Amino acid sequence: METGRTELLKKLQSYNFAAYDMLLYLDTHPNDKKAFALFRDLVEKTNKLKAQFEREYGPLRAYSAANFEKFEWYKSPWPWEKEANA
Repeated sequence: METGRTELLKKLQSYNFAAYDMLLYLDTHPNDKKAFALFRDLVEKTNKLKAQFEREYGPLRAYSAANFEKFEWYKSPWPWEKEANA
């Protein structure tokens, strides 16, 4: 069974991927209002999940560490470590 951390990270990654995919589509279809609305929705969901993840598990990126009371970027399991993918 997946941990809450892993499940949340996978969900975040899927929304982020979908938002990036819509961004690529919008590069060639900038007047598609429906696609732009979907892109905005996906970005909002991505940002909410990122905020939730960082509240519960710490910063996702080194720059995000600036939003915390103390520097804890080094405490998270790195994506390539077994613990991060349990």
